[in-house]
Formats: sequence, structure tokens, C-alpha cells
Amino acid sequence: GQLSGTLGYILSALEGGGRFSDIVAEAKSLGFTEPDPRDDLSGTDVARKAMILARKFGGDAYGEMADIVVESLYPEEFASLSLDEFMNRLPELDGYFADKISAANAEGKKLRYAAVVEPNKTIQVGLQMVPSDSPLASLKGTDNLVS
Repeated sequence: GQLSGTLGYILSALEGGGRFSDIVAEAKSLGFTEPDPRDDLSGTDVARKAMILARKFGGDAYGEMADIVVESLYPEEFASLSLDEFMNRLPELDGYFADKISAANAEGKKLRYAAVVEPNKTIQVGLQMVPSDSPLASLKGTDNLVS
């Protein structure tokens, strides 16, 4: 499911042709992100929510947070930057995300940041290309969905 309104907002705006850096800055100014957007963009919050849901429906079979495969939306070297430097370097990622959106569009799919929880499998959290007719693809803005 899509478990982050912030990441849903960012991906919807990317689909609309926006630049990643501008969208993150706008989301921050609107209060959609945490004060430090890395708290959202790291995927850790989505991983926590996925673990809670997995344990609710499957007990302890899913292990610990450290067992979840989490894809961050920024490179590791950005983690140690000051907040101002992080925000100033976000334009370096604009091309990467434009390419991701283009690749999804070329396949007739939508790009979503989703948690995948399946029985007896490692929880996966990250960017997913989903079919355009899937419930996840229909989400806009800050909408969330668990299915």
C-alpha cells in the first residue's frame, strides 16, 4: 500500500511534470513534510507503518525493522548534510526522478512509493511501477491506500 501522504503528494506532482527539488521544497513550505524532509524521503516512516500492519495481520513472522528492505529517495551521502545543504543539493536528483517517471509512462504504468507485505517474504518499501488500472495508480495528492 501507499502509506505516506507526503510521498504520494511528491509522486503525483512529479507525474504532473514538476521537478523533484521544487516539489520537495513546496511540500516542506506547505507543512506536508517533516521539518527535515529526509525523515519522509528516507522511507523509514513507511517501513514502520508496514511493520505495524504486518504484525497486526501476521504476528511476529516478519522479523524486525532491520529486516525490511527500504529504498530511500536520496543518496546515502545526503544523509550527513545540513538541512540547508540537503535542500540546495536536491536539484541533483531532478533528472533521476524525471527518468523514473518517463520509464513508468513508457510502460503504461504509474510510479508509487509503496510497501509490499506478503506472507513469508521480506517486506519491501520503495518505488514501484504499478499498472495504471491498479488501485494504487488511482491515488492523487496525499491519498493513502492499504490493499
